[in-house]
Amino acid sequence: MRLRGALTNIDLGIVLLVGAVVSVLDLLEVLSEENADQLILPVLALLAFVWIRDRNRQARVADQIAILGRTTEGMWRLLSSGDSVKSLNGAAITRLLAEAREGSDMWLFKGGTGTYIRAVTLPECIERAKRTRSKMRFLLELLDPTNEALCDSYTQLHRNLAGDGAEEKTWTALGTRKDVYSTILAACWFRQHNSHLLDLKIGLSGTISLFRCDLTSHNLVITQRGPEFPGLAIPRDSPHYNPWYVELENSLNQTRLLEVGKAPPLSSPPTVAETRRLFEVLDIPLTDDFKDSDVADIARAALSRIDPYQGRVPVPRPAVSVN
Repeated sequence: MRLRGALTNIDLGIVLLVGAVVSVLDLLEVLSEENADQLILPVLALLAFVWIRDRNRQARVADQIAILGRTTEGMWRLLSSGDSVKSLNGAAITRLLAEAREGSDMWLFKGGTGTYIRAVTLPECIERAKRTRSKMRFLLELLDPTNEALCDSYTQLHRNLAGDGAEEKTWTALGTRKDVYSTILAACWFRQHNSHLLDLKIGLSGTISLFRCDLTSHNLVITQRGPEFPGLAIPRDSPHYNPWYVELENSLNQTRLLEVGKAPPLSSPPTVAETRRLFEVLDIPLTDDFKDSDVADIARAALSRIDPYQGRVPVPRPAVSVN
């Protein structure tokens, strides 16, 4: 490396050497003034040659950097292209999530109440795990139902964004809290009745977001306020998938994690007393706002298989091949 660097700059070294020799000889009065003046021009010419060559070298380096910059920019455009991140609408979101339920052995959810998770995703994934005798890992990040101000803000946000006549206009903070409790109860119930199949972690968040993330073994699907709104899909082979995986799991680990392993026995369906006891053990007890009728609603909704988005988006039909 040092030898190559010395050879690259040998011309500059010759200029310095000649200049130094002429200066020494002039000081020692070995050269006459006439001969010294005659040597100045060749030295200046050699110096000009070195300067021009250096300018050309810098220009070539600049061109290479520009090419590299364009290549990097092109690569970034490729990573952000439709092959890496896909925009989805309506039925495409429903179809992608349905495909994930049929083949994924892991589901990481970050959202609000998890209504769709408990009604569709969780039971269908458990059914598939039973058929294939495979293990399922479920990681859920939900709103903290004990944080009344948080649940009220979440409700108001969706009320304000909803159009006239939309179901969200009728939402209440108590209803939001009941939804979260139902999802927690459902997850604990499925874990208890399928302990050999379901590995469960639940974390309660103190923040709200418009976006819902469903990360599976195949894709990350990011949606907002239901499947009729635009969403994004990031496939597993995208360079964005793993960073999102790390981000979502790290977010879950910073939440208030529930000790689901302490859940007491739950009947089919759970009783009001069992439901109250469960949340006491999990350290998220129901407040006096929850009457027995509300607790019964929580237990009923927990095991209900009613799709909350049914009828809002047409279900995609499989393609029919023509022979």
